Amino acid sequence: MKYKITIITVCLNAYETILATCESISKQQNYANFEWIVIDGGSTDGTLDILEKYKDLISVLVSEPDKGIYDAMNKGILHAKGQYLLFLNAGDSFHESYTLSLLDHSSNSDLIVGNLFFSQSGSVGESPQILSKDYLLKVMLPHQATFFRRDIFDQYGRFDTSYCIAGDYEMFSRLIQKYKVSYTHVPGIIANFDETGISSNDKFRHLRKKENHRVRWKYFPRYRFTLKSIRQMVRNLTG
Repeated sequence: MKYKITIITVCLNAYETILATCESISKQQNYANFEWIVIDGGSTDGTLDILEKYKDLISVLVSEPDKGIYDAMNKGILHAKGQYLLFLNAGDSFHESYTLSLLDHSSNSDLIVGNLFFSQSGSVGESPQILSKDYLLKVMLPHQATFFRRDIFDQYGRFDTSYCIAGDYEMFSRLIQKYKVSYTHVPGIIANFDETGISSNDKFRHLRKKENHRVRWKYFPRYRFTLKSIRQMVRNLTG
């Protein structure tokens, strides 16, 4: 157990999904050197009653209104004392009971990234062994399967709260494209991703595309001259 790990869970009225996350974290006891921080947005549906049952495992519980998921994630970062942080939000869960121990066999890179299991579709998203220059132009890295070195948030800033959906995409692009942080891939599946959230909801498809375009325009200069970029700019003006 060479690293202390902080697990940050963000939730709001997650009565139907939070139990899976709680149960998953409670099974990580073979790796004792971790803390669990829960940032709740002021739930009123019984979420807090479920969390109360796990109070002995929770190091910090904050329940108050926030300005969105990335504001809540930033609150979690401010409380974190671990050397590495992992964001496992309501509905998401660890793939195995030994997941945290994978860090014992990894390097001390800024980003340590594994694979992600999509719970509804049953597919696996495999992160690359080596990041190509423009990898993030086409594919997202999974924050649920990423251990972030705590120090990078102090050096390069926390999540940009002006995004509703693409704040994690912006964070990865900023860290990798602008600041060239170190990256290591660990084999195996880190987390199970609950696909029922806003990032996977087709109702927010237009907003997702708009925010992704904003990230790409900022961090990938050659994207600005592509047909895809021009089409999205037209949509932004007309939609």
